[in-house]
Amino acid sequence: MQKIIGLDIGSYSIKAVEIVNTFKSYEISNFYENVIPHIDELSPDVVIPACMEQLFRENEIEADRIVTAMPGQYISSRILPFNFSDPRKISAAILSEVEDVVPFNLDDMIIDHQVLGSMDEQTIALVVMTRKNFLASFLDHLQRINIDPKLVDVDSLAFYNLCPYLPMDPDKCYGIVDVGHEKTSVCIVQDGVLRMFRSINLGGRYLTEFLARDLETDFNNAQRIKHEVSQIFCDEDNGADLQADDRMVAERITLASNAIVKELGRTFYAFKTWEKAPISGVFLSGGTASIKNFDKYLSNHLEVQVVGNRLEDSELKMNPNLSSKMNCMAQGISIGIRAISSVKRHSQINLRKDEFAYIQDYESVLRVAAEAFKIVASALALLAILYGFQFFSYNRHIVELQEKYKKGYAAAFPDAKKKINKSNYTLSRMRKDANSKFNSRTKEMKKAISEFVNINSSSGSLIALNAISNAIPKELKLDVTRYEFLFNPDGTGRVIIKGETDTYDTSGAILEEIKKIDIFDQVQEKSSGYKPGTDQKVIEFVIHADFIGSMRLDEA
Repeated sequence: MQKIIGLDIGSYSIKAVEIVNTFKSYEISNFYENVIPHIDELSPDVVIPACMEQLFRENEIEADRIVTAMPGQYISSRILPFNFSDPRKISAAILSEVEDVVPFNLDDMIIDHQVLGSMDEQTIALVVMTRKNFLASFLDHLQRINIDPKLVDVDSLAFYNLCPYLPMDPDKCYGIVDVGHEKTSVCIVQDGVLRMFRSINLGGRYLTEFLARDLETDFNNAQRIKHEVSQIFCDEDNGADLQADDRMVAERITLASNAIVKELGRTFYAFKTWEKAPISGVFLSGGTASIKNFDKYLSNHLEVQVVGNRLEDSELKMNPNLSSKMNCMAQGISIGIRAISSVKRHSQINLRKDEFAYIQDYESVLRVAAEAFKIVASALALLAILYGFQFFSYNRHIVELQEKYKKGYAAAFPDAKKKINKSNYTLSRMRKDANSKFNSRTKEMKKAISEFVNINSSSGSLIALNAISNAIPKELKLDVTRYEFLFNPDGTGRVIIKGETDTYDTSGAILEEIKKIDIFDQVQEKSSGYKPGTDQKVIEFVIHADFIGSMRLDEA
């Protein structure tokens, strides 16, 4: 059994969703919350860690794994389409794509990506970036209170993890909206594929500040009033049952809510304009979403159906006593279920990379290293013993090989048998004589080859090879490791070239140059990829082409 904590670090409260995960199943078993007090004299950097520490201490929370998410305002992201689906090519192309749009040195950035799926015959990939100093500060605040999260996602992106549990029709677009205290998270999904996510810097705090200004009161009192009235006017409900003072408060909350509605409307309109896809429905959550009529107000103004996410009625396995807290738990659940292996479609972004990579237990690592050292030491001792045996064995083999060499020399040059038996005819002298004799035979073979070339000057294989050599510019790096020409009875044939180069761009350029050769038709790249063992520095490719030319080699 493993206990997972999905830690939602908000600006209004710290929330922790507890998930008990077993080998075959899981349960969202508990929920903890600690409201962050509004203290003008203290920085949030002081208050928030203290509230987190209090939450874990007072509730005696212990976890095998803690996962959390960074605020979206510290994140840059891009959703990029590619015409190829090879993950290695996508990984290589992403760095060049983001290098042109990021105004910082990439060495100062943490960059992660995931392939989301396919749409309109293109592969869709998500790229997420943050500056290293932002992530370092975020982790430092957690480590001050001995919290070391194994995984750091992005808060607004984490809502993508809820998709398998929300009733979404195929091919349609849906928005998952969480209206929190300082921000509103938006995640747009089409047919199970993430299309967009963003954070809007407006939420329940804006409503409170609006009330404080209009009612000429302090923030804490305005927040108390907002929670007491907690109602918005809409066509179906104009607050006829409220007292005069409460009606005025509800009117101010309604008026303030227009700012959030407008930003959501701009977001959905921009998506509809760019992607040519309207929003078919919105799933709503967040503490501010608990305000009476808030969902109806959004539905009326956005002209789209808005419903609560109703995760308690989904296939999520959870403690039924938690259903009343679902609006506030949605963010924590979306973060926590990322750590459940049975969830198939989810965010795969983890900002804990490179120097920020998570190491769970140094002591256990050292213990394993010590055991590994003992094994290695034993292996080295065994190898030393084996080396002694092999030394004598190899010496015996050397003598045997020398005898075989003499027999082979005698078989190749029968007239030299008398020399071999002489005591002063050493192996070194034998080698020199062999080289001399082989050189002589080599000259004879070269002469035969020259005659063969003259005879076969009209060979399609040679014509094709000469045309390829002339067509490819010298500045393009190319090492041909295989050249094959398959003849047809009519004089045509099929050319197969296997080569190595430095980049995908170079292999593409080579393909284009070969396509320009008039004597070829149906030129195709059959395969390409990184050569194993070259640390992704060498590209292997195979090109097939139909030979249709008939010119002689001396006419090419």
